[in-house]
Amino acid sequence: MVRDKIKQAISNEVLYKNLKSFVENYKIAKEKAYQGHDFENIRRQLNKIKDYSYDEIVSLYEQFKENAEAKGCYVYAAKDGHDANSYILDVCRRHGADLIVKSKSMTSEEIGLNEFLKQNDITPIETDLGEWILQLAEEKPSHMVMPAIHKSRQEVARLFEKIKGRKVDENDIKNMVKIARHTLRDYFFKAKVGITGANFAVAETGTIAIVTNEGNARLTTTIPNVHIVLLGYEKLVRSFSDSLKILRALPKSATGQIISTYVSWISGTYPASDNKEVHFVFLDNGRLPILKNPALKEALKCIRCGSCANVCPVYEIVGGHVFGSTYVGAIGLILTCFYEDEKIANELLKMCIGCKTCSVNCPAGIDLQSLIFDINAAISEKYHVPTYKKIAAYNVLPNPYVFSQVSKIGKFLQKPIVKNKEIDKIPFVSKDLNFRVLPAFAHMSFTKIYQKYYNENRRKLYKSRVFFYSGCAIEYFFTDMGLYLLNLLDKIDVKVDIPKKMVCCGLPSLHMGLGSAGLKTILKNLRFFDEDIDQDVLVLCPTCGSTIKHEYPKYTTISPKDYQKSIELRERVKSLSQLLSELGLKITYKHKYKVTYHNPCHQKRGLCFSTEEFLKPILGEYFVPLKDSDKCCGFGGSFSFDFPEISSKILDNKIENIISTKADIVLTDCPGCVLQIQGGLKKRGLFTEVMHLSEFLEKYTELEEIK
Repeated sequence: MVRDKIKQAISNEVLYKNLKSFVENYKIAKEKAYQGHDFENIRRQLNKIKDYSYDEIVSLYEQFKENAEAKGCYVYAAKDGHDANSYILDVCRRHGADLIVKSKSMTSEEIGLNEFLKQNDITPIETDLGEWILQLAEEKPSHMVMPAIHKSRQEVARLFEKIKGRKVDENDIKNMVKIARHTLRDYFFKAKVGITGANFAVAETGTIAIVTNEGNARLTTTIPNVHIVLLGYEKLVRSFSDSLKILRALPKSATGQIISTYVSWISGTYPASDNKEVHFVFLDNGRLPILKNPALKEALKCIRCGSCANVCPVYEIVGGHVFGSTYVGAIGLILTCFYEDEKIANELLKMCIGCKTCSVNCPAGIDLQSLIFDINAAISEKYHVPTYKKIAAYNVLPNPYVFSQVSKIGKFLQKPIVKNKEIDKIPFVSKDLNFRVLPAFAHMSFTKIYQKYYNENRRKLYKSRVFFYSGCAIEYFFTDMGLYLLNLLDKIDVKVDIPKKMVCCGLPSLHMGLGSAGLKTILKNLRFFDEDIDQDVLVLCPTCGSTIKHEYPKYTTISPKDYQKSIELRERVKSLSQLLSELGLKITYKHKYKVTYHNPCHQKRGLCFSTEEFLKPILGEYFVPLKDSDKCCGFGGSFSFDFPEISSKILDNKIENIISTKADIVLTDCPGCVLQIQGGLKKRGLFTEVMHLSEFLEKYTELEEIK
């Protein structure tokens, strides 16, 4: 079913153009909105503000309840969706409402309120323009803030024609707005009940805030005699000042605005109205138990800005109707597991490419990608995991002997389809998988090349040493990258040490959702590392480095010695650019090729070092900036094999940006990115040279120690 949705989304040109345009404009607008602000400090503040324990949130609810009831409001705690729906239905029936107006409530989507009311002969009317358009189209929102982002003006015009019974000019936007305004205005005066959500619920005053760019929410809350507010416990904040801190970040991250058009603060009922009722329905639906889990409760810090979707490369290709359920984007994958069918969540979690963009852009400081990986690793084995993946994760990746034997078999089987060390087409597989040229298994493993290198003609004395973890890609496919590294460091008298045996870093198993297999691989890896590593740990694959740095300490917490070793490794892991930068070398570029740089997902966001900034002074005028250089290339390891349709589309965007640079060489730090970009360029008949940083520095630069 997910496969069908992916194909439909990818074939939808309107969706592709709308999302591509939005994502490009959003990035510019967000940067401008946050100009002059310390985003990292804002993230820390918001994360702290929203850091509640179970007992604290219950206490805040009681405080809110006391203050709101003192102002004449009603406050109800709903255990689940059915409980909330029943309470709302009872209020509507007591007031003889056969029609209600609604505004700004994703929580109502979570509990299926509209469908429930219709089944009980009450007509719900969405009054926010985007939500109303989708109601006419009988669709669900595809974004938390901009629900109809996937719709074109042509599609909206056709929907309006159905309700007006006449031709609507798709280019006359003002007229379409007038149609919406006039049609919806009647409903406000006919409705006896208005239902909204809330962005914040301030415990100290019993006040809520609704943040919008339309005035419809204010009409929904003021004209009908009854106002029902449906909200989750996570919307509670301690104080008005806390809510203002969130408010400063919300529009900037949501839409790239400095501030939203309307911020409505509602406290109590109207003193002049004797018949005005305000009901606050706080929804549990699994929220309160989650607050007892130190790891999972992070997700409840979400401020519903939707920025995780705005920056997600997968969402940009397929949209929210595929990349999510009720809630979309990275947070949507997590919340689907919390509030909906775990089987659906299990499928959706696999669609995370693992680029960490959502994590570094979340204004609430939630490490969304890490949560997705953790949940995926925890629930996947309850459901079907392909046998070949289990065999690979449990028997091949953690076992160096088996892995080497598999590579030997691969070398033999690949012979009929290998040409110039590459595979242009894999026979007997879906054509979607053949969107790039793939590397063949190398003739000799890097470990053997390493042993031969130092056994034959290397000096015995070196000024310093570095511990190098090559990873699977360099060990079995891109062995030249490792050899370039040996030559490069030999020039500056640095000896390279390697693990006793080579096994996978463990991330592929975690990505597949096989947590226990990932842990098995991690423990094997730690065993093969030297007992006392007192030198820098160098990686040529940022993904491997990021895994060692972040995942190893997390997965070894129950094993004291392994945890201690993981912590020591974490502090020593470095990329090649960081190592060379810290050595204080003079690096001279001796050629005139134009060079651009693709920033791998886990280089800056995982290893926290910018190779781009390292390269600029070396290359000078020959460095050409790459648009969206830190945007994912679409590889994601097994992701590109599991979801080739999405992977190839993400790659198309990357290649489009590369072509526009007119660069002679594309540099990157990651073997996987080299595989994806180089293979994609060749498949498309383009021959811009793509190389790893180790090759470029060894071939085209001179290194000198600064005396």
